Amino acid sequence: MMRDWADFFPDVLPAVELGTPEPTVVHQLRRAAQDFCHRTRAWRTTLEPITTEDGQSEYAIPLPEQTALVRVEGAELSGHGSLVLWRQGQGDGQYLMTPDARKVVLHRPVAADLALVLDVTLKPSDMAMGIDDAVFDQYSEVIALGAVARLRGDPVLRGDFHTRCETINVEVWRGRAAVRPRVRPYF
Repeated sequence: MMRDWADFFPDVLPAVELGTPEPTVVHQLRRAAQDFCHRTRAWRTTLEPITTEDGQSEYAIPLPEQTALVRVEGAELSGHGSLVLWRQGQGDGQYLMTPDARKVVLHRPVAADLALVLDVTLKPSDMAMGIDDAVFDQYSEVIALGAVARLRGDPVLRGDFHTRCETINVEVWRGRAAVRPRVRPYF
């Protein structure tokens, strides 16, 4: 489910100049959400499996409507396990890449009827009418801050937005890491 951009208005409109056109506010909310999702990689999902075809190595990524790909975080091919996402130079094994964020290309063609499952990070597309419910519920205040910073042209608010995005990025990474990183105290 998606939350409409108007759901951000109570956090944004009181902080911007009276009479700011609604389409401008929506546009800056969309841009702030795109920037947020790109910086934090917080909107992660597993896509519907792609069924492979015999001898084919290129497949369209089945993105949900009104979304764009930020990054492929992981991939698994039935019978092959996890795939390496990128490899420099030649090597053995199966790996994949995405040349244009719309399709994935396997290093070698595979047999038919295998399930290729992609774990991805998304952002709203340029035509999105809103953002994912879970992202809104957790991060609406930060996205609203980013929109206000853009609408005001305020570099201090923009810096606050970037700092909050960096903090969330670390929290997201730690939440998905196998172990918490150790930090050695320095006094």
